[in-house]
Amino acid sequence: MDFIFDFLINALAHRIGVCVLGVLNGGSFKGESGYAWGCAVVVGCVVLLTPIAAIIGWLIFANSR
Repeated sequence: MDFIFDFLINALAHRIGVCVLGVLNGGSFKGESGYAWGCAVVVGCVVLLTPIAAIIGWLIFANSR
């Protein structure tokens, strides 16, 4: 089960990262080589985790008043 979940998150993060980097790069980014694959996964993970971090930050800010 853990392997399946890890594979799905990796594939989703890679797909999102390729889309984001493709838009920023003018459509020429493919994300197929080793280094490009890793960059795409990192960008995809950041995009996936940003809403969670924003919600946690907002909750901390709201409770500190």
